[in-house]
Amino acid sequence: MGSLFNEEILQRTIALYEPYVEVPPSTQSVERDLSFGSHSRNVLDFFPCERPSPILLFVHGGGFVGGGKNINAKFYSNLGKYFTDRGIATALMNYRLAPEFVWPQAAEDIAKAVKWLNENRAHNQRIYILGQSAGACHLSTYLTGEDFHEHAATHIAGAVLMSGFYDARGPMSPGARSYFGENSLQCDERSPILATPRIKTPVLLTLAQYDPAGMALQTLALASQLTQTQQSSPPLAWLKDHNHVSTVLSIGSPQDDVGDLITQFIKEIETQRVEVSQ
Repeated sequence: MGSLFNEEILQRTIALYEPYVEVPPSTQSVERDLSFGSHSRNVLDFFPCERPSPILLFVHGGGFVGGGKNINAKFYSNLGKYFTDRGIATALMNYRLAPEFVWPQAAEDIAKAVKWLNENRAHNQRIYILGQSAGACHLSTYLTGEDFHEHAATHIAGAVLMSGFYDARGPMSPGARSYFGENSLQCDERSPILATPRIKTPVLLTLAQYDPAGMALQTLALASQLTQTQQSSPPLAWLKDHNHVSTVLSIGSPQDDVGDLITQFIKEIETQRVEVSQ
């Protein structure tokens, strides 16, 4: 399919992986559409583990104006099946969409979901967040925003930023413009890449081999900025043979590279936590 990405490529990629991914069996006690806020899109699905475990919160993509936690019967429940099988409880959230809701309201929804999980599902369990595409942008705003970064530093054990958009100062898609606005001064303020010193949480950055070049450059620029501000290079994974969406659509299929990468990132931090407490 190459590095082109549009609705047709999305549907072709879904069709490619759909026969191979696994979803939770009907016997698993998945909790659907749990409300964490007042808006109709402030809902999440929760996939519990039988034993105490870390929690992974997934923030979907969709070009700022679309997408959701369930694009069909298999996606993104495939994440719940995969990660709970590996001892990681999983939550899939929706958030408010542009153009009706603009910066930073999607990041506000992440903060609300984290607060709800802490109060209702986490029992001395640490929370990790995975954001893909626009979801990675909203997650990076949560990690860096003036109103959010302290909450993130307190409540998040780690974050995975997958093929995201982090710099609103340059060319933007129509969806991104509808979320960030077109005022240049505001776009400076609203670009997470300019606030990387506020990131106090371990992060894993990923880009796909066949991400469109503009998307890939956003991740590379963020990695460079983090290296400069933190004087330490963040982990950066280049996902061979993947396009912009196959990274998350493949989780739970025989192509195990992305799921294993995220699992190992979480388990390494959890292991460090145990070692420090001993």
